[in-house]
Amino acid sequence: MKVENQINCCKSYQQFTKISTICHLRSRIDSRFYVVKKSYVILHGGLGNQLFQWAYGHQLALSGQEIDFLFLDKDYLIPHTRKSLGDLLPNCSHAKFLKRKIPEDKLARIFYDPTNRLRMKLPSLGKISYSLKTPFDYPNYDRVKKYHLGYFQNHEMVEEMEEILHGELFARLNREKPTLLEAKLFGNEIWHVRQGDTKTPANVSSVGVLDSKYYESIPPRSSLKRYVLTDDLQGAREILAKSDIDGIYGPEDVNVESALRIMANSSQLFTANSTLSWWGGFLAHRRGAQVSIPNPFFRSVTPNPMSAFSYKGFQLIPSSFIDA
Repeated sequence: MKVENQINCCKSYQQFTKISTICHLRSRIDSRFYVVKKSYVILHGGLGNQLFQWAYGHQLALSGQEIDFLFLDKDYLIPHTRKSLGDLLPNCSHAKFLKRKIPEDKLARIFYDPTNRLRMKLPSLGKISYSLKTPFDYPNYDRVKKYHLGYFQNHEMVEEMEEILHGELFARLNREKPTLLEAKLFGNEIWHVRQGDTKTPANVSSVGVLDSKYYESIPPRSSLKRYVLTDDLQGAREILAKSDIDGIYGPEDVNVESALRIMANSSQLFTANSTLSWWGGFLAHRRGAQVSIPNPFFRSVTPNPMSAFSYKGFQLIPSSFIDA
């Protein structure tokens, strides 16, 4: 019986090896001769991160690739990463927004989550363009892979499609009548203070949290009113204790969409090291607003983003970060 079991195990192993070899060869053939009919750009992270992924998807679409945006709904992630860009933007002529519920069961994730690490190792399932380790490079548009996972945070890519991206995004943000608070803040000077989701030890030492010196180095105010948007009211009040401002508004006053709309309609914007306020700056600058960003954008991120966020016309303010 023992011998028979060993023989069966050997046969199973040989079959597994044969199937793996076939899948590997098929994958290599596909990569040389096959272009997928439709690709899916994975949306992940907060709204600012997803907007860069949205821009990448537009580049794929404009190159002739049929694409959709796929948001993976994962209950076990932190709250601000569980909102899809598709909740803000309607389907455009370039792509649709799709959602897929991902179960918490680790085995089930292999079948439902295309970004699952084990799944990506399987040639027959793992057709994914993976560029998370090069988040700031100008993207390589791979038309062979079915799924695209990355950050794609590069201003040059955005500049190539700025008219299309600005038109779609700005039109959507301003489709609804502004709230009383938004109307009050529109056209003024806006500062963004980001603290709440970055105060973990890992983020403080890598992404960094801007300190009071950065905001105190902002030039004296003009005739405009000066307002602050933040995800952490208490932290912002401490950082801005010596700054001359007219009001601070937190998450209970403005949601993420409203914050982006206010920044987009500002006359002068001083961003945090945040992709959300970067996009607010992109939208505002296209309208003629003066936009300033911290330089360097992050404290100590590997790889170094260098000038990936230095969109044309943005002014640079020397960064200063709280102690790690």
